[in-house]
Amino acid sequence: MATANLEKTFLAFREQCIWLQTCYNTYVALFESGEKTGQILLSAAPLFFHDLNLILVEYCLLQVCRLTDPPQSCGKDNLTVKHINLLLQAEGLLTSEISTAADGLAQYRSLIKDSRNLIISHADKHTLLDDLPIGKHREADVSAFFENLYLYVDAVGTAIGVGPLDFRATSGAGDAIDLVRRLHTGLTSRSSRQPSAQLQERG
Repeated sequence: MATANLEKTFLAFREQCIWLQTCYNTYVALFESGEKTGQILLSAAPLFFHDLNLILVEYCLLQVCRLTDPPQSCGKDNLTVKHINLLLQAEGLLTSEISTAADGLAQYRSLIKDSRNLIISHADKHTLLDDLPIGKHREADVSAFFENLYLYVDAVGTAIGVGPLDFRATSGAGDAIDLVRRLHTGLTSRSSRQPSAQLQERG
C-alpha cells in the first residue's frame, strides 16, 4: 500500500498529464483535423490561428519537458516521472512495466530537449540567428510518447492502489471542436448572404 505522500504526489502529477493531453487535443482539433478545418481557420482569422499554432506547439513541448525533468532542481522536488519513480522505488513499488514506460517518455524528451533549452525556455542567439534545425521528430514519435504516458500513468495508478484512468478524450462543451463548428456555421451563413447583399448594392 502506498503512503499518503506518494498517492498525493501521483494524483497531482496525473492532473498535469491530463492538462498536457487537453492542450494537445486542442492542437489536434484545430490543426490536424483535415483540410476542411484548415480552410475554415484560414478563412476566419489566418494570422491568429497561425500564431496560436506556434503557441500550442511550444507550450506542449514545454509541458512534456516539465513532466520529464530531473527529480530535483535548485534543491527542490519536481513533479516529474523521475521524482515519482524515486518515491516508488523507496516503497518497493517500482515495477519493470513502470520503468519501461518511463524509458519511453525519456526517449521522446531526448528528441525535443534542445528545442526547450535553446528556443522555448531560452533564446539561444546562435540557434535563432542561423535558423538551425532543432528538435525535429516524426509524428510516430509523438504517438509513442502519449502511448507511453498512458502506460506509465495506468501502471503507477495500479501499483499504488488508485487504479488506471483513461484521459485520451478531453472534449466538452465549448471546446475547440465547437469553435470550429461555430466558425463554419458563421462563414457559411455569411457566404449565403453575400449574393443578395451584392444585388442590393447594385440596386
